[in-house]
Amino acid sequence: MDNEILYKSLKKESEVYICLDYYIIPESISADYCDLKCYGIKIEKTTVYAGGGKIVESKQINNIFYRYKDATEFSDVIIKKRIEPQGLRDIVENYIIESIDRARQSA
Repeated sequence: MDNEILYKSLKKESEVYICLDYYIIPESISADYCDLKCYGIKIEKTTVYAGGGKIVESKQINNIFYRYKDATEFSDVIIKKRIEPQGLRDIVENYIIESIDRARQSA
């Protein structure tokens, strides 16, 4: 399956360009008599220096969400906050904890 790019941002800081790409990663999980689609998140940061150097960092966490809607809602959060690759794990953990707390309160 192809990765779906959700958002691309480009920011210039002095002589450095920083590009952040946010992806939803769809995956099919097949088991006996069941096909399940899960969604992960990937953030890729490309830093391009005026002198010609380039650094690419990325983090990906697979199979976080079972509903596409949940993946897009989470993506909206990380895009607004301009989360970079190194912050992905922490924000995923916090988002899951907050989701569990909301579910408990509404039950």
